[in-house]
Amino acid sequence: MTEQGFTIRKPFQANENLSLQGEDARKGEELIPAGAFIQPGTVALLATFGYDQVRVARRPVVGILATGTELLEVGDELVPGKIRNSNGPMIAAQLARMGIESRSYGMLADDEEACYNTVDKAMKETDCLITTGGVSVGDFDYLPAIYERLGARVLFNKVMMRPGSVTTAAVAQGRLLFGLSGNPSACFTGFELFVRPALLKMMGSLKPYLPYAKAVLTEDVRQANPFMRFIRAVYKVTPQGAAVTPAGFNKSNAVSSIARGNALIVLPGGTAGYAAGQEVDVLMLGVEEGAAEWAL
Repeated sequence: MTEQGFTIRKPFQANENLSLQGEDARKGEELIPAGAFIQPGTVALLATFGYDQVRVARRPVVGILATGTELLEVGDELVPGKIRNSNGPMIAAQLARMGIESRSYGMLADDEEACYNTVDKAMKETDCLITTGGVSVGDFDYLPAIYERLGARVLFNKVMMRPGSVTTAAVAQGRLLFGLSGNPSACFTGFELFVRPALLKMMGSLKPYLPYAKAVLTEDVRQANPFMRFIRAVYKVTPQGAAVTPAGFNKSNAVSSIARGNALIVLPGGTAGYAAGQEVDVLMLGVEEGAAEWAL
């Protein structure tokens, strides 16, 4: 029997008439559509109808490259002006949660030539490459130059959202390239909103988007939102209904709120803030199977 987590490549039909323990099916009836995610119930259904081998989508191999002269290895001692590389391990964990293999291409200083050579090598070895850093407005905004040298077609460059406004996506040599912010929370949000659905779509998923819900705020969120804002939050269902609370310090580089959150509060652009008791839109994180449509 196939491993859980893959998506079905072709629809599966009942190969015999069956009426067993409340399971009624006629031969030729569709059991599982193409693009369905294989979860434990799917495995049970396939086993019931005698499918011990099924055709599934290939999981992509994804490369990760962290850039920035300020980066240290996780085990290094902190020194003034430096930070440890949290984005690389975080993205690897986000990919692992999806069951996707990742390959680390380490960390590079803000050097265009070195980064170009590494990106060129990674593209030959992976289906998708995620870089962090090198996309901010400033002296080291070298990613567009690398894309140009690769002959990449830029799909979008910067998004009207917070955090993660400097997210970039491109295609080169049949490979997807994502440039995520060096700020951890912006990097996390960019992955969940853009990279995750793209990878799921590559695997044939019918439900690539984060699931959507409504919930009531438990505390004020007074910050004005000139652009759409995604706030890391804790979502829970209480006897009174669904409630959501900001996960804490919500600056772009606040890692603690990523660790505590299981959802994203979505506040539309052009709003002046929300008060406790108001209903807001919520996107759920870490859910095994997503939604078929983008709800917002």
